[in-house]
Amino acid sequence: MASLRKAWPHHSLLSLFVWLWGANFVLAEVALREMAPISFSVARFLTGGGALLLLLYTQRPSSDAPSRLFPHIRSGDWPRLLLVSVLSATLAPWLGIEGLDLTHSGRASLWLALGPVLSSAFGYLSETEEIGWIGFVGISMAGLGTFVLAVDGLRPQQAYWAGDLLLLTALLMTVAEMHLIKPLVAHYGSIPMVALRTTIGGSLYFLIASPALAGEPWLSLSTWTWIAILVGGAIGVGMGQWVKYRALNVIGPTRVVLYGNLVPVATLLLAWLALGTTPSGLEILAAVLIVAGAVCLQIVDLQTAAPAASSEPQPELTS
Repeated sequence: MASLRKAWPHHSLLSLFVWLWGANFVLAEVALREMAPISFSVARFLTGGGALLLLLYTQRPSSDAPSRLFPHIRSGDWPRLLLVSVLSATLAPWLGIEGLDLTHSGRASLWLALGPVLSSAFGYLSETEEIGWIGFVGISMAGLGTFVLAVDGLRPQQAYWAGDLLLLTALLMTVAEMHLIKPLVAHYGSIPMVALRTTIGGSLYFLIASPALAGEPWLSLSTWTWIAILVGGAIGVGMGQWVKYRALNVIGPTRVVLYGNLVPVATLLLAWLALGTTPSGLEILAAVLIVAGAVCLQIVDLQTAAPAASSEPQPELTS
């Protein structure tokens, strides 16, 4: 019971952000009608990074030196930090937004179905978490939903395979980063690590995107595009990343990633209401399999994995 009481605030926040992340996909689809993918991605990412830095600054313990925004990083931790920064804050958002530009918002969010499958593989290879047999049933159902989605994208009338491949690669990088950064989060805290990796990776991303940014008609962008950049960046990208990392050591990486399985449902509904995008029959079938897998792994199997999750080192969080 104690572990459940400790976990429920994280589950509540992640549930709220399912809808915010879903809205972010829809807003991104709208913004890409006016902007180059990399320009929009970098602009939103910089907004999210700024929100994280502000969060870090306001939540520092009062005993910290005023001049120190980030913790002192041990020399042995820098290679891991640089790797996760490039994976999650440079390459993953770049490939992800390019993939979204070649598909549509609901379909792009559906590719998150593969997250738990990849996360469980990383988790078992690195021995960071355990999953019961019901959890494996859920992972299998999510994997089946992903297979259905891939088949749908290969149909000639769809021709989404290139976008699907980019989204899959971005997802692989994101899940790998969730596991690689966990020791850093446990030692330095979630907010400093997310903010520092966003600053490092975002700076590199900005340099790569500089030519595209210079050519954008910033003064003529629509209100909804600016909402996608500013609100979507600050809340969806910035606060959303912080919410995920705070939950890492309490409920485990696979279960954090699993909330992405609920984002497609929210995105499909919001895209249908806001943009009139009607999902295909195979996309609906994939969504059903995704939700069923989410219930098996996140709810039914939760009690099985709770002891393993609670026995891991907890991050030094500030609140």
